[in-house]
Amino acid sequence: MTQTSLFVKMVFQEGKRDEGVAALETMLPTVEAEEGTLVYSFHRQADDANTVWVFELYTDGDALGVHGGSEAMAALFGLLGPMLAEPPMMVMATPTPKSKGLPA
Repeated sequence: MTQTSLFVKMVFQEGKRDEGVAALETMLPTVEAEEGTLVYSFHRQADDANTVWVFELYTDGDALGVHGGSEAMAALFGLLGPMLAEPPMMVMATPTPKSKGLPA
């Protein structure tokens, strides 16, 4: 099985980024229980006070599907929707075999 990674760019309305990060953090207990979710991390863009990047790593595409199709994920987007300035941009990728720091 091949690991699957996801990079998500979220641009929040002015002054809503911290509230958006707090909403994202509500998913942490859920992803802890998802066996196939290896990494789920949030990153504030240094030169843009409204942008957050989410990096996700899954054991495979099926695990990403379980996560993305969960009721918790639907609820999260219900919270995030009114805070976003634009739709999230998502890029799916596959880690290269020689990467440092990724779980095996």
